[in-house]
Amino acid sequence: MSATPDEEFADVLLAELNGRTTAEGRCRLVETVDETVMTTATVAILRDILDHITDYDFDRADNSRFSEACRAARRRLLDEPDGPTAPVIGFVSLISLNVTLLARRFESPDAERQRLADLYADSLFPDPAIGRAIELVYGRLGHPATDHVEEGFWSTVDFSSLHYHKAGTTSFILRGNKRVPDNEAGARSPLAVKCVLFPWNKLTAISRATDQYAQRYGAESVSEQVVKPTASSGQWVLMPFQEGRTLGEILAEFEAGSPAMAARIAKAEEVADKITTALHQLACQRPLVDADLQRQHLDLSPNNIIIDTQGNAKLIDLGVNHLYSRQVGIAEHDDAVYVAPEIKNNKKASQTADVYSLGIILMQILAGAPPRDGRTPEIIWSTSPNLGRLLEDLIEERPERRLLAVPHAQGLEYDALRQRLAFCFELVRQEPVAEESSLKYLASRLAPTSREFSTQFEQWRQWRDESEFRGPYDRYLLFFTAISSLAWWFIVSKTALATVADIVVGEAEGLPTGSELYAKVIALSQGLVAAKFYQTVLARVTTRGIPGLRARCTEVAMRSMALVAVPTTVLSTFSPDWYWVWPWTCTGGAVAVALSNWATWSTANDLLQKSEGVLSTTPDASRRFARGYEQWWWTMLLYAMIIATIGAGVQAGKLKDTPAYVFILVVITVGVHYGTKCAAAGPAVCGSIARAFSAGQRLEIIRRRCQRPS
Repeated sequence: MSATPDEEFADVLLAELNGRTTAEGRCRLVETVDETVMTTATVAILRDILDHITDYDFDRADNSRFSEACRAARRRLLDEPDGPTAPVIGFVSLISLNVTLLARRFESPDAERQRLADLYADSLFPDPAIGRAIELVYGRLGHPATDHVEEGFWSTVDFSSLHYHKAGTTSFILRGNKRVPDNEAGARSPLAVKCVLFPWNKLTAISRATDQYAQRYGAESVSEQVVKPTASSGQWVLMPFQEGRTLGEILAEFEAGSPAMAARIAKAEEVADKITTALHQLACQRPLVDADLQRQHLDLSPNNIIIDTQGNAKLIDLGVNHLYSRQVGIAEHDDAVYVAPEIKNNKKASQTADVYSLGIILMQILAGAPPRDGRTPEIIWSTSPNLGRLLEDLIEERPERRLLAVPHAQGLEYDALRQRLAFCFELVRQEPVAEESSLKYLASRLAPTSREFSTQFEQWRQWRDESEFRGPYDRYLLFFTAISSLAWWFIVSKTALATVADIVVGEAEGLPTGSELYAKVIALSQGLVAAKFYQTVLARVTTRGIPGLRARCTEVAMRSMALVAVPTTVLSTFSPDWYWVWPWTCTGGAVAVALSNWATWSTANDLLQKSEGVLSTTPDASRRFARGYEQWWWTMLLYAMIIATIGAGVQAGKLKDTPAYVFILVVITVGVHYGTKCAAAGPAVCGSIARAFSAGQRLEIIRRRCQRPS
């Protein structure tokens, strides 16, 4: 049986794309003018494009790519005498465009490679030949199943005006104009033409979703926050062109400026407000009791949000992205990281699917990259435990375990979530890390009390004014932070080597010497570290809300650290008769800190072990604690043994150079414990502990929910 003209043309065209045609075959391609033959042949090649890519790559030993071969074929045809005006150029350009954009979906995300692909795609336009090829291949000639209504809308596009705009996950988007002017002045409205890439448009799920897109999201009842489509078929969507920039473009530019954490916090707050406002409008300003396809986005990502010229968020490309849900080999690339797990796992969409996507977007802004493992980056916890708790509550893998700390029994209301996020960011703005001045932030990191009391006090004032969002333990933690601050200043007053008056007049009479000097210097260094340790590591964390004797004992141990240096200071500096006990009070203080660290670490570790398999946000065992916190308790115990050994040697007369040993202890205390551990690693360690205790509190919420009668 002889081949049809379109089959023969397809064979010659495919040979050209593979670099195996002859001069005669190339001449035939250039001379062909039958658009029906060229359209049918192009559609046949594109429908099996993955097979052609695989075959080409398999046959080549030089690692060349089919996308490069398509570009070379186009150049060869253009070099023919009548090549630039040959209709086939438009069809080859369309195939090359499709292959180029398809190829990057199977590669690891690479900004430079994607930029080059976009530049190449842009260079193919505005050649009217490719516009004509798109009109035919995506129209009724290429897809006979297109009905008359769809064909009518498709014919309104001026295909000679098309320009490349951007690539989506399964499509490419072009900007063009209407064929007929809107008014007598001749103005023509700009259009966005979204064409589904081959072979995705032959997948039933994708084709059906695209076909129903205009009916679902173009209705009057759909929020104005959505860029509403005017028409759609199984292969394309038409919609008004929305001026503005995608959030993805804005964030890429923001990240290129290497922003400080203060700028990241401000940007995350701004974006959270815009997105939650848009989602609230999309939900028709009503609570979401269950999944509702028309009132949810379900494919929320920075590239599917356009910030218009007024600064408002406009939503595009709504609905389940079936390429991710069907796991067609690219689920870990591009925007898949933002898609809720229940959608990627091909399960029923949930009411909190967009909440998950929102959490990932905010984490990307704060951490510099989206968390591809589905866990909150450590830097967010170390920046602010309040922020870590709220954001981690958004990205739990199981939808029923999201928003455990945000009541939504009557349905998810995005305006309430917006207010809670805004309040949380207001609290974060009180943190030293939100300081725009790096010098002020550095000063707070180095100061003994780390500005902790003033920070917690300002946050408490915020909580007091917003009773709806009041933290259950804010006053409790503020009280012990105040105790710790008072303890520090009490120790300073007891161990000061000179009075303020001595400093003012420049004279200091009766400076301590001998055992008194050693006792006061050691007590001051201990008080310094105790204040820094409590206020940097423990002031924000609590086991309250976690049941069990172990949690209560740990809480007592942590709160005792607010006063740990007071009894040791009093004992060693109270009376000249007691100056000699400084090695033993110092040893006792170190042992107390070691026991507190052990209790805190072991309880936190136990809670994280219990949360494995229950909470997907639980970090891996190797990444549970920052900066080696699991070693702090035994290294402090070792330090206590060193102090005791030195003290025993000095008092037994075996160690003669007491000032040298005191100096060594002070250097270790201030340099290692204060500087390296508390000042440098403290915020990260605090974040690790806060994450563990937050997991324990969330486990308790889950347990209580399970015990509730249905």
